[in-house]
Amino acid sequence: MQLSAAAAETPITSIKDNPDVYAEIYARVLVLSDNNIQLAIVTVDFGQFPLKYNQVLLDAIEQTTNIPTEHIIINCSHTHNAPGVDGRWISEESEVWLATCLAGLVKKAVDSLEPATLCVGRAPVQIGYNRRLMREDGHIIMAPNPEGAVVPWVDVLGVYDSSGGVIAVLFSHAAHPVIVHWSSEEIGADFPGYAVEHLRNFLDLKTSSVLLFAQGCAANINGYPLRGGFEACDVAGLSLAFATYQALRIAEVIPAAPLNTQSVMVKLPFQDPPSIAECEQLIAEYPDDNRYVALLEVAKSNEERFLPFPMRAFGIGKSFCILSVSHELFAEYQLFVDDTSPFSHTFMFGYTNGSEVYIATKKDYELGLKGGYEAGPRNHALGGPYRLALHPSVEVQIREEITDLLRELNNS
Repeated sequence: MQLSAAAAETPITSIKDNPDVYAEIYARVLVLSDNNIQLAIVTVDFGQFPLKYNQVLLDAIEQTTNIPTEHIIINCSHTHNAPGVDGRWISEESEVWLATCLAGLVKKAVDSLEPATLCVGRAPVQIGYNRRLMREDGHIIMAPNPEGAVVPWVDVLGVYDSSGGVIAVLFSHAAHPVIVHWSSEEIGADFPGYAVEHLRNFLDLKTSSVLLFAQGCAANINGYPLRGGFEACDVAGLSLAFATYQALRIAEVIPAAPLNTQSVMVKLPFQDPPSIAECEQLIAEYPDDNRYVALLEVAKSNEERFLPFPMRAFGIGKSFCILSVSHELFAEYQLFVDDTSPFSHTFMFGYTNGSEVYIATKKDYELGLKGGYEAGPRNHALGGPYRLALHPSVEVQIREEITDLLRELNNS
């Protein structure tokens, strides 16, 4: 069996609301084919896409390419110097333009498929720190925690044409791109953008080669140093690029095998909001904070709420798998997958096919109001039903669903 592949990229900086740009932001795509099915991996230098808008993007790609939405993943790098975070969004006109742009980009790759060899590797690297530190009073604050969970490696997929030329390199690491964040309000890709440029120099690549960064499970990991500025971001990008280069040098060939995909939509329960009395006390303490007013309305409604949680996995035979999950997951979930996956090599992407909520672990949710920015209900009161903290039971639920999904993919 012969696998085929193609890749394409295009700048999308025209969707910016801010006229100042320190570096172009890009959309990139890698399409794989086994002459039976096609799989599309799209990466975007963007904060995150809400579930509803991500479906618009998936539908546009399917309509243009005839690749079923179940065979497409769209990963956001979660750069904080682009729309999609901190309340920044794009106009309706830009929403339409971006959907057309991504669809056309995937079509360009589909029309350029050629025989390919795939290689997979991993190398150690850490450009961030766990950002959840417990104070002496038991409250979680956002500060570097050297003992907290991280994902200290980069996963790398090299895609080569019949003459050994680089079609694409897909590399994934888990860390918030926040090294430039608020040290400058200019638009840019943060450390993933710097990493792409350094990697291109390491590999001495022709311009047609496409380098794609995919974000891992980085909900509780900040690129370091937070708000460190351009020079610090360049250093982090250089470190990630060098590790990616090292991984490519020791990468193993993936045996050609049929492509497979499995998807599941999971419903995750939210925990009950604080009591009406607790909400009223918070409003009294923080009268100018509308989050607590919204939280009070949730408490009064007494409605059961669930979070849609789509997961998708792509596989090549039994040797290679990409597991993609929506929303912002803690690093512990990626470590769990690395320990338990039945595949020889497993990549895990967060922020994929929609992201709206942090997904923490059981022990973090059980801290309640002390749970900090990602796990406590105080910072999840805005935005309607999706801003309560999830129920502590979701960690077990997600682990079981991941295990089942990977088992089904491996057996298919």
